[in-house]
Amino acid sequence: MRTLKLATRASRLALAQAGLVQSALEALGQTVELVEVTTRGDRDRKSPLVSIGGQGLFVREVERCLLDGTADLAVHSGKDLPYELAEGLLIAGVPKAASPCDMLVARQDIPLRTVGTGSPRRVLECRQLLPDAAFREIRGNVDTRLRKLRDGDYDAVVLAEAGLQRLGVDLSDLDVRVLSPDECLPAPCQGILAVECREDDGELIALLEQITDPMTRARFDAERKLFCLLQADCSVPLGVHCAVSDNTYTLSALFGDRKAVRTGTDIDLLCEEIRQELTS
Repeated sequence: MRTLKLATRASRLALAQAGLVQSALEALGQTVELVEVTTRGDRDRKSPLVSIGGQGLFVREVERCLLDGTADLAVHSGKDLPYELAEGLLIAGVPKAASPCDMLVARQDIPLRTVGTGSPRRVLECRQLLPDAAFREIRGNVDTRLRKLRDGDYDAVVLAEAGLQRLGVDLSDLDVRVLSPDECLPAPCQGILAVECREDDGELIALLEQITDPMTRARFDAERKLFCLLQADCSVPLGVHCAVSDNTYTLSALFGDRKAVRTGTDIDLLCEEIRQELTS
């Protein structure tokens, strides 16, 4: 049995996420070694993501490890995936998702005048919840953002609940509000881990199917399909969320300042209807 080499970004959250996949594979009797990769998005922690190009910033260097044989598989945050994967690669594993929601994390007992987020989507959605707040760019990993919050650089920050859960972050000294998808539509595939490998590695593809959660896979495929259809520039607010129940999809989307919701059983039809409504 070969030792599987798993490529991941080197941030604490990315390593925690990779560790979840590593543990799932080791439970099947595999031996897994992590290969840490520093991506362009990790090297530049000051520039706004919009200014340096959001697509693939945290993915392309990791994919190169698969293409050159340095690694056999890679773990990505589903929301970081670009519209197109590198040629010859596919998403073969989709473990059970964590929460798709955003969280508003604030210092206690103060007015929320300054909120840190670099996401046009979060600014648009949260401005409706906090009309008197000013929204300012913030970069850095979860620990850095929370440090800046506690240091008083911001009154609140907006973070993905999934990342905070996976890191087990202690937020007892802060005020926390989970924002439901109705309040703040998440980024496409937020809270979902995507495990990538080479298309010609049939043995590994079959193995990754064993750690895939069918309901999460259905949600991932639906949200990613609409994401790819909309082809939003990284400066355009874009949110997508799909609730799956009994082979019925409720698909919600934000594109710019427009929203659309559709329910049905044919995801291709739902995605096309939403695309036409939001882009016409």
